[in-house]
Amino acid sequence: MTITITTDGGFTGRGIGGVSVDSEIVRDAFHKARPETWAREYLSIGADLVTYTIAIGEHRTSWQTGAAIPRDLEELFEAVWARK
Repeated sequence: MTITITTDGGFTGRGIGGVSVDSEIVRDAFHKARPETWAREYLSIGADLVTYTIAIGEHRTSWQTGAAIPRDLEELFEAVWARK
């Protein structure tokens, strides 16, 4: 399964890039993740925030810089983003 992270917003409004990887590449983090428990979005307060969106199959979750997100989402994001 493909895991895709995209971004938008930030100072320029265009985000800071994105990445797609096969779930086998980040197997440990993928198997720990429980996307069915994640909210659709996690918001933060501030200006020029980057919004990240992770897509796993049909599931999509977005969060802004500084937002409190579930630990399993954070671990999966870090594993995928490191492949950028």
